[in-house]
Amino acid sequence: MRWNQLEGFYHVARLGNYIRAAEAFSYPIGQPAVYQQVKNLQADLGVRLVRQAGPRRTELTPEGRTLFEFIAPFFEGLPRVAERLRGAAATPLVMATDQFLAMEALPPALRRAQRAQPEFRLRLEELATEEIVARVARGQADVGLLHFAEKPSRFAWRELGRIGVELLVPVAHPLAKLGRMPTKAEVIRHPLIVYESQSPGRKLTERYFRSAESRLRIAAEVTFSLTMRSLVAAGVGPAFVPHLLSRPGAETPARTKARGVVSFDVSPQLRGGALRYGLLYRPEMDESASLQLLLRGFAALGGQPQKAQTAQEERQ
Repeated sequence: MRWNQLEGFYHVARLGNYIRAAEAFSYPIGQPAVYQQVKNLQADLGVRLVRQAGPRRTELTPEGRTLFEFIAPFFEGLPRVAERLRGAAATPLVMATDQFLAMEALPPALRRAQRAQPEFRLRLEELATEEIVARVARGQADVGLLHFAEKPSRFAWRELGRIGVELLVPVAHPLAKLGRMPTKAEVIRHPLIVYESQSPGRKLTERYFRSAESRLRIAAEVTFSLTMRSLVAAGVGPAFVPHLLSRPGAETPARTKARGVVSFDVSPQLRGGALRYGLLYRPEMDESASLQLLLRGFAALGGQPQKAQTAQEERQ
């Protein structure tokens, strides 16, 4: 079996089409050449590996599936081997994350990674939490930066810190005039600016009120924290905004912020505590030079990331 034959067969088996297989090569090659590679491989082995399942669709025979399962890990792992040999700048690290962590947690770590390796590259995709997990599982993202109540199985997880909550109140609002931290009963009497449903920020707000007996009253529903802060400053109403705690378990005192907004850290009042956030990735990514470089960037912010754990290790 020759290298080019196996390469052609791998792309055809993975994509189910000779045209798409030719496009997947890292060098120019036409569909007839890929077809010839597979044909010659079948002739050398004396078995049929691929058959036509439609005008432009192929499928594997049982023998083809056996060969594909054997060679696929090699071809799929080859880019990571090249990355380790060339250094972290070989290929961009694809990260899926939500908007809050992209703005608050990532920038300092990314700056440190690029100072250590100026050619370090990152491709960022901002998504909902559920989609982040799905992208990592499908291999469409190398790593997910996100919050988790419970880590899904089959992944490695590096915890980086906690997400707490600030209560932002306009200075002219009745809650600000109390001169102290408002109670839940006092807060819930007023309409609030909240994040959209199912977002991490909305879940934090609902966690805060989980033990309250009143329903959440909504003055406005927004997507981004910058919009929320602007609405509070304009006097529209109070809002609960996520903020990064400086280290696991850390809390910040109540304080008055600029631009006419009073801020209170209500993280200690969260039912179940602050949210954990960190990096989620497939276990084989542990050998990625880019991932290790980014982890060192997060570690430099204060507090070492915990050792990666798989679901099996956690159960033990």
